This record gives sequence, C-alpha cells and structure tokens, in this order.
Amino acid sequence: MEKETIKPDNSAHKKSKLKVGIFCIVAVIVFYLGACFFKGVSAFGKKTYYYAVFENTGGLQASNAVMLNGYKIGQVTNVTMLSDNPVRLCAELMITEPVNIPKDSKVQVAPKDLLGGTVINILMGTDTKFLREKDTMATFVVPAMTDGIDEMKTKINSILVSVDTIALSLKDVLSSEGGAQDLKGTLANLEQTTANLTYILAANKDKVGKLVTNLEAFSNTLQAASPELESIVSNLDNISDSLAQANVKQLVNDASKAVGDIQLMVDKMQRGEGTLGQIVNNDTLYTNLEKSLDSFNALLVDLKANPKKYINVTVFGKKEKTK
Repeated sequence: MEKETIKPDNSAHKKSKLKVGIFCIVAVIVFYLGACFFKGVSAFGKKTYYYAVFENTGGLQASNAVMLNGYKIGQVTNVTMLSDNPVRLCAELMITEPVNIPKDSKVQVAPKDLLGGTVINILMGTDTKFLREKDTMATFVVPAMTDGIDEMKTKINSILVSVDTIALSLKDVLSSEGGAQDLKGTLANLEQTTANLTYILAANKDKVGKLVTNLEAFSNTLQAASPELESIVSNLDNISDSLAQANVKQLVNDASKAVGDIQLMVDKMQRGEGTLGQIVNNDTLYTNLEKSLDSFNALLVDLKANPKKYINVTVFGKKEKTK
C-alpha cells in the first residue's frame, strides 16, 4: 500500500510573515513619531519650508527653534554651505504653523541667553504680498553679548598694569624719607587751591553768570548771522577762484618791467642825459635861467614905473616931447 504524501501547512507560515511585516511597519511609525516628538515637530501638521542665506550664522545649527514674538512656529532643519569664497551659508527653515509671512520680513539670528545657544526670530514686515514656499528671506545677525569680552579683557589687563605701576610708585614715595609729609603737603595745597577757586567763583557769581549770558547771546547772534557769513565766505571763495584764474605771472612781469624803466630813466637823469637831466644836473643852465628871470622881473618893474619911456603916444598929430 502506497504512503500518502503530506502537504506542508503554508497558511501558518504566511501568518507569521504577515505578523513580522506588521510589526516592522508599526516600529517604523513609532520611530518616526518618536523622532518628531523629540524634535518638537508635529508629525501630521502642514509643513512649509523657507530659506535664509548668511555670511555668518552666529552659531546657528539644525534643530534651533524659529520664533515669532516669542512663540515657536518651526525650527531649522538643515544648514549647508553654498560657497566658500565668499562664504555663504544656507539655513532651511521649516514652519509648522499656518502663518502668512510678508515678503519684506527678515530673519534675525540672536543669542538665546548668556549661557549660549541661538534662536531665530521672524521679524514681520508690512508688505501686502506674502512669501511662497521655498522663497529666500533677508537676514541679519545680532552679535552675542560675549563677543567683545576677549578685547575687553586685554584692555582691562592693560589698565591693571598701569594701576599696579602707579601703586608701586606711590609706595616708593611713601616709603622714602619725608615722602608721607610731602604728599600730605601736596594734598593740603590742592585742597587750599580748590577752596580758593570755590571762593573766587562764589564772589564773582554775578560776573560768571553775565559772562555765560553774553556767550549765549554771542552764540545766538552768530547763529542769526550765519547766512551772511556763508555769503561772505562764498564771495571770498569766488575772489580766490578769480585770482587763481588771473594771469598773476604776467602781471608781476609787467610790474617788474615798469620798475626797470623808471630806474633807467632815473639813471639817465643822474648822468645828465636828456633835457630833464640837463636841467637837474647843469648848474650853469640853472644860473642863466635864474638871471634871465631876474632881468625880466626888473624890466617889468621899470615898465610899470616909467610906461612913457617905452610907449610913445601922439595926441592930435602932435608928438609929446620927451624930457
């Protein structure tokens, strides 16, 4: 009698594979939900992505929160380098809240607190048009409060060295013979000088007040006369421009030539050349001229005294006899 062939039960095997598949799917879903939970991201909400480009991200990292007026509306999902010369870094922002962001809005990267950390703030603009998904937003970075500490530390160290030097010098003065007494006298003189100055100011309070009033009045007058002063300065500027454009060199050359001609004429006069030089230098000509003038003067006097001597007048055809 032939043995019957027993067929394997495939239904149980299929059920076990189905269970394994369902377990894997559930595990993936749980892993995804857990990852979203730890990241602080809603697993089923709508996500909108924007981009922000920086030269310096100020320590920005993926998973940093994106805030709007102190309320978290998303987070940074990725930071990548676009170029290294110049350095340009791109941050991907995932927004999980239904927010309409105007086109002129800006992304601000600011320090979270003194202990460190960075947060992104969305500063809403006023544009009536809104950003679309995957648009790029304008950015700026707020320096951290601790950025200048190293430089400040260097300056403080320098100040402390100076203070230490002063303290050592003061110590040397006090430890020297009579140093304390000299310092005491110096302080007393300084106190006396301060007291004298206070007394002078108090005694001349009215004069000082009047001086301040006069200075204020002068300032007001100067301010009122400012347009006229500007006009004067403008005129002086025009004069300087005119002088700069004038042929000053030619003018100086002409003046020098004129002075040379005058000097030449004076030299000729001194040497007795020309009529003017003869008159100035020839004593005989001057003497003869003086004698001629004296003779002419004597003739005029005699003519006035004896006119009949020089003028012969006939009356009715009869000639008067000359005595």
